[in-house]
Amino acid sequence: MHTGRGGHTRALLFAGGLLVIAMAWVLARNDPASPTPAPPRVVVTEPARQGEAAARPGLPAQPWPAATEVPPAATGEALSAALTEERVVLASSAVIEGLDADRPWVCAGELLTLSARVGGTPEPGVVPRWVWPGLETGAELHPGARLAWRAPATAGRYFVRFQLCKDLGGRRVGVLAEQVAGIDVRACGTGEGQAHLLRIEVTQRGPTTFDLRAVSPAPVAAYTWDFGDGSSTVTTVPEATHVFAPPAPGGQDVRVHAVRLTTEGGQGATAFVQVRAQPPPEGAPAASLKLERVAARSANDGWRSQLQVDVPEDTHVVWERVERLTVSWDDQVGTRTYAWRELITVKEDLGRGGFRGDVTVPAGDVRSEVKQVLDTLHGRDAMGQEVSLSWASFKAEPPRPSSVSPERPLPK
Repeated sequence: MHTGRGGHTRALLFAGGLLVIAMAWVLARNDPASPTPAPPRVVVTEPARQGEAAARPGLPAQPWPAATEVPPAATGEALSAALTEERVVLASSAVIEGLDADRPWVCAGELLTLSARVGGTPEPGVVPRWVWPGLETGAELHPGARLAWRAPATAGRYFVRFQLCKDLGGRRVGVLAEQVAGIDVRACGTGEGQAHLLRIEVTQRGPTTFDLRAVSPAPVAAYTWDFGDGSSTVTTVPEATHVFAPPAPGGQDVRVHAVRLTTEGGQGATAFVQVRAQPPPEGAPAASLKLERVAARSANDGWRSQLQVDVPEDTHVVWERVERLTVSWDDQVGTRTYAWRELITVKEDLGRGGFRGDVTVPAGDVRSEVKQVLDTLHGRDAMGQEVSLSWASFKAEPPRPSSVSPERPLPK
């Protein structure tokens, strides 16, 4: 594993022979949205899937441009060749209902957040991913249904492809469905960006409960909130709280909702909320966690926590990975996944998957814009059911109020 230029961390992940070049951002900044939010223009490269998506009720009408608008380097065949994959197009019941963006265009060098809406009948082994022509390599790739994409320094129109894929063994990758987002990147002068416009700050209060706050450059009398799950409300204050339904059992582990805000003056903003599936409530927990903070000897030591994981005698847990969420003060979330022993140092084996150990957040991973680091340890019990334990590995003190609010620098 090594860190390349542009603030990306590249990891080669092998899962059943599927080569995934993961371009993961340690931190994604929640830049504000445009006054007239709208999804990016979308090109559907499979005509049959285009008809399916257009026929689904409740989806916004899309200006479907011709597939010939996609440059040769952004076609599925060219990207598969750049990833040294053998591309196989498969028939599937999985459907990409649409692609959403938190703004209709982006300034050169700024971040744009993209999110895919996936429907149809879930299939086992499906991997959602984004892939696009690389500036330093033939292609860049990011797994998951959500992507924080940094616009190149040169203005123009760029194309990012979302795919639902399946490992077929070796270098063979099955493509079940795909869509392409065409993104307009503009050359912006001083004060011409979107950082000073209306935006939404998101704070998670519970597994499915979120606080939403509008940040506006001017007073607003009424706020209209569309939560992206079929419900909406109007408030006279810039705050709203909403409880989302968790993903249905047997479906997707994570569901992304596009929350859209409009004001009486016609301004708008978009933010994305991730709701994770909850474990079944019945039965005793397969594992329990005790956490103790350890004071650092110096600022360079980072933040260390001592963990004790206990597993009942009637089961056994095999741990697989740790998912680390880095939350910034503007409530944008960056996600990275590690092999569990890569982040956790085991000091004592307690049997059946239980252990005592340490987890550390290096000082270099916590910049001034980081509010909290959350870790979740994932594994499976003797019945094959998923087991997870979560804790906060780092939490910053609230920043002191200041009469001058300088612009926060972009993540490196």
